[in-house]
Amino acid sequence: MEIRIANCPLEAKCEELKLEDEKPVLYRCPWYVQVRGVNTNTGQETDSWGCAIGWLPTLMVNTANESRKGAAATESFRNEMVKHSEKTQQVLLVAAHMANRKVQGNGLLEQSEICE
Repeated sequence: MEIRIANCPLEAKCEELKLEDEKPVLYRCPWYVQVRGVNTNTGQETDSWGCAIGWLPTLMVNTANESRKGAAATESFRNEMVKHSEKTQQVLLVAAHMANRKVQGNGLLEQSEICE
């Protein structure tokens, strides 16, 4: 089966060369854009021209992937903040306990019990 590119559904041409005052003028559709980047499937750099409407599915997949990465980074940051918050709470608890306790001979034993 042969596959061909169909005409634009908006009845437009991506690029069209016309003569004006005997000078060539290139008319280009505003949706005919150049996309540069890295193909995530192959890892190769791409530099292609195409219709912006045609690029939408590819760009939407890319946006979803970047959103996933951002969510993972946010979760990782949150987990690190929880760890540091727990350590801070332990330090404050030990400091409060030491400020309120009476002087006893086994102060170090009590401090180590609180931290564990």
